Amino acid sequence: MSARRKDVSTLWMDGPLRRIDRICLRSMVAQGLDVTLYTYGDVPNAPPEVRVEDATPILDRSLLDRLQLKKQAANRPFQPVANFSDFFRIMLLKHDRGLWLDSDVFVFRSFEYDPTGVFFGKEDALRIGSPVFYLPPDHPIIGEYDALMTQSELMPNWLGFKRGVLRPWLWRMRGIEFTPPDIGITIYGNDAFTRLARRYSIYDRALPKARFYHWTGRKTDQLFDGTDWTFLRDNPKHLGIHVHRKFWENEPTQPGSWWEWAQDTYG
Repeated sequence: MSARRKDVSTLWMDGPLRRIDRICLRSMVAQGLDVTLYTYGDVPNAPPEVRVEDATPILDRSLLDRLQLKKQAANRPFQPVANFSDFFRIMLLKHDRGLWLDSDVFVFRSFEYDPTGVFFGKEDALRIGSPVFYLPPDHPIIGEYDALMTQSELMPNWLGFKRGVLRPWLWRMRGIEFTPPDIGITIYGNDAFTRLARRYSIYDRALPKARFYHWTGRKTDQLFDGTDWTFLRDNPKHLGIHVHRKFWENEPTQPGSWWEWAQDTYG
């Protein structure tokens, strides 16, 4: 039986961390996880407990150039970095650098994973979440991304009919210029992981939603608005939570909120 592991990795492109990410990273360390932060530049406020490594050997930053949008470039300027991180987490797994955690995943309690198995969870009734993700280095899903990056265009073979066939056909018929990322921000992330997990018969091994995604999207506002959150900390079925709505860190802190507690504990 393989020894269970507690090493995790994440990515911050460069520059100072947001306060939320710094607090989340410190929560990971506090729960006994061995955390490596990969970066393409300087991160002056990285927590001293976190190992900082050069990201270039994992994935060259030039992939960003291939992920630029044409149709929706003005409306979604942030998307290329988000899509890049989807590829980066898969390449981390290929290089056996441990479980991927988004830098804004807050961890409430210690956990381990089997390096010969898979480790991911449902973020809703159907989709697998991308913020917490692990596959063994030789898993065929990783090979799908390797093959995709050799193509002239980064058009995945795992999209459904609507996004993989119909939408591109309509855009071409109308003379609309686009790149594959214009099809949708999730095509290399949670939508991809969900479809590929079904393709390779590991979908039913997803952890329950409660493990990391009790609240998602706008519901994560409740972490900041004073709603009772203590069940997340006190109930062992909740390992952590992905903090989706980061702009709240710039708003006044509400008494009794998770955000007040997190700052007092890990700030």
